[in-house]
Amino acid sequence: MSLQEYRDKGRISGITFTILMELIKRKKEKDKWKRREAVLGLCLTLFASIGIISIFFIYPGTLNSMHHLHTMISRPSSWAFLILCGTFLFFFTYCHGEREDAEDDYDELREEVIDREKELWLKDQPDQFGDTVRYGILRYLKKEFDINLFYK
Repeated sequence: MSLQEYRDKGRISGITFTILMELIKRKKEKDKWKRREAVLGLCLTLFASIGIISIFFIYPGTLNSMHHLHTMISRPSSWAFLILCGTFLFFFTYCHGEREDAEDDYDELREEVIDREKELWLKDQPDQFGDTVRYGILRYLKKEFDINLFYK
């Protein structure tokens, strides 16, 4: 049963529904930035590794003299590679900051929901199986969205 169905049947209040939907939205936002950060970190690591391997193993003679180093640096492909690595570094740093902000927002709301459980779950009567509405919703959120509201 979805949160919408719980609200439509009157088993949770409108404010509880709104807060849980906001929590789901923040979790998705956190996961989105986490995936982007992982992809950009992988790209950054890959391109930096290629650069280091090419300097030390493929063209080891470029470090023997200043002339060879100057020749390597003056190539447009080297500049393009450095700009590409710098761009990956910039976007990785940006995504890391956004992920941290999204994670802080999510954790803050999650802890607030846990702290205010008495206010949010007013009609907490067990059904024929002994499960409460709160337990059913918390289990649903854990299963569908990996949101754990059982404890901090």
